[in-house]
Formats: sequence, structure tokens, C-alpha cells
Amino acid sequence: MNEVLQPIIGNGVWMGSDLAKTSDWKIELSAQNIKELESALLICKKKQIPAHQIKPKDFPLPLLSVQLKVLKKEVKNGRGFAVIRRIPIQKFTEDEAKIISWGICSHFGTAIPQSHQGDWTNHVIDLTDVKTTTDPDLIHVVKRKELRTNHVGGELEFHTDTTDIIGLFCLNQAKAGGQSRLASSAMVHNMLLENNPRILRALYEGYYYMSHSEDNEQANPRVTSKRVPVFQRKGKQITCYYIPQVIQRAIDQGKVKYNSLENEAREQIQTMANAPGVPFEMTFKAGDLQLVNNRILLHARADYEDFPEIDRRRHLFRLWMATTPEMSSKTFKAPSDRFSY
Repeated sequence: MNEVLQPIIGNGVWMGSDLAKTSDWKIELSAQNIKELESALLICKKKQIPAHQIKPKDFPLPLLSVQLKVLKKEVKNGRGFAVIRRIPIQKFTEDEAKIISWGICSHFGTAIPQSHQGDWTNHVIDLTDVKTTTDPDLIHVVKRKELRTNHVGGELEFHTDTTDIIGLFCLNQAKAGGQSRLASSAMVHNMLLENNPRILRALYEGYYYMSHSEDNEQANPRVTSKRVPVFQRKGKQITCYYIPQVIQRAIDQGKVKYNSLENEAREQIQTMANAPGVPFEMTFKAGDLQLVNNRILLHARADYEDFPEIDRRRHLFRLWMATTPEMSSKTFKAPSDRFSY
């Protein structure tokens, strides 16, 4: 363990206050880029390819793809995120927006489902007061006994998802607030190492996760047989996996208990990620597409004021992409049948 507890170095270790002074984390589409998107959209519509099955060859972007290659390297081996702006979302239907977002994301990874019900394109929108819908993506969602966090409004703590790359495509922005917040998990790791190595050891040991019954094919909630580490060493780097609400579910159901150090460790993740200068914040605008390396970044959401009308509410597509052999495996089960929700 002493060998593991070493500071992490590299491009993935950053302070949000430093990145806020730069602009190389984003590209703003030109008129020529937008023409390429529109042309690729027409090609996919003619071929009638399901959005999540689109491959780069199906969505040709002669000039834009050169820029996307640069962003892909940054997402994979650099700061861990990138933002594409000025996609003219007002010109497209929701189905066309799916094609465009998946078309761009196909250049970053392979689509994977987000539940055993499918959910290839998951909607991030507050549905707490919605009881019925005709949207085929949301019919099974509003019938749930307990909504997932992406279907509930308000603030979200720092966490990860169960995927390699996350794409968030903004259809509608919030009335006010709702900033996307990113933090370098390596920076959080290093701060914890400096402040309290005992806490960091507890995070290397990890926690038990408890899935919800509606998220398992057998419809039975279950707790992981082993602890899931928050941090894992990968050579000179680390990967991070942490979903606080799923850990809390196991505690609330009386399935597991933790000592004071293990509970403090959970609090310290949030404290360090929220420390002044650590998080990078951006306000989603309609037409923004954010790509996040889920293995090296934590993400969160600020509280926000929303519109009462459902068609005006803060609304994003959440897309999951695989880039690793484990996630890309044909035998890989949907994350909801493991321990992600």
C-alpha cells in the first residue's frame, strides 16, 4: 500500500481555476462545420440507421473530424474533457438531435446502453411531477417507483458514471444556474494524500454498492459481493469510480455499516472536489456538447431554477461510450444490471 500512496502526475492533474483562464478545452463550430453536420445528418436519415448504431463512416465530417481527433486525445490522455459549441439545435427535431449527437460521439467511442431497458439516449430532465408521457424514451421512466438522479432536478454531488466516456448534449438550458462542474480525480487524490493518507487508504479499499430492484433483470436489489474501490492505480495514473447515492442506498437499507474513518472519507471526497479553485465550471447553453473521460474526472451539477413547462425545462441527452476492451465486450451487461444505479 505504501507504494500505491504516491502523488499522481500528468496532464490529468489540474485546477479548475487554471483551466478557466484558457479556451483550448472548447471549439466553436464554423459555418462550414455546421454544413458538414447537416450533410451527414441527411446521409444518416436516408440510410435509416438507428442513432446509437452510427459509425464515423456513416457520419462523414471531412474538416470537423480533424478537430475532433485533437479533442479525442485531450479527452483520453489530457485534461479529460472537451466541449463542442454552437451546434444549431433550434434547427433540428429531437430525433435529428439524437442523430447529430451520436454522429459526433461516434468519433470518440462506441455506444453502450445505460440500462437493461435500453436507454441508449438517456434524458437528463426533471420528471418528478410527470406521471404520463407519449415519449417512447420516457414511458418506462415515469412508471418507476424511484426515479434515477438524471430524472430529478436540483444539485448533484460529485460522482462518476459506469462508462468510459460521457457525452452531454444540451437541448434546453436552465432558467438559471445548473452549471456543469468537473474535478480532476487525480487532484482530489493528491489533496487527500497530503491532508490525510489514512482516508485515502480507505478509498482504495472502497465501498459496497446496492442496485435498485427496477434496474436488475431479476427485479431484485442486491449488494456487490466485494467492495468497489474509489481509486485504483493504473501504472503511474489512477482511475476513479464513485457513485455516492448507490453507496448510501446500501447503508439506508441496513445492508452495510462503515466506521467513522470510512464515512469521513466519503465526506472528504466532496470537500476536496469543492475546495476553492479545484472544480471547473461551465454553464450549458443549448447546442453545447460536452465530452468527459469518466475514468479520470468527477462530475457534478449546481442547483438550478427551472421552467414549469416540460418543453422548456433544462434538458440534456446523456450518451455513454466505450473505449476499453472490458466495456466494449459483447458479453458486457448493461451497467444497471451490475451496480451503477
